Amino acid sequence: MLLSSLNQVRLIGIKTSFGTEKAITVLGKTFVDHKVCNSLNEAIAECRSDLDLGIAILITCNADKFSVWVSIPEEVILQPV
Repeated sequence: MLLSSLNQVRLIGIKTSFGTEKAITVLGKTFVDHKVCNSLNEAIAECRSDLDLGIAILITCNADKFSVWVSIPEEVILQPV
């Protein structure tokens, strides 16, 4: 899914076994920031293998950068920050 702005979502902080993560919630799912890309084509290429595995992906646009967000299971979230 491509979101034109982060204004459409709720930005939160969470703690996981990997540490403190920047996350967003959309449609009842939690997504963590995975990678920032310089172009939409680069962002799409970055998430193609995850999509093939059935992992939910979001791409957001901020100015001239594109962020790839990966869905994580609720069980991975230790606590909100």
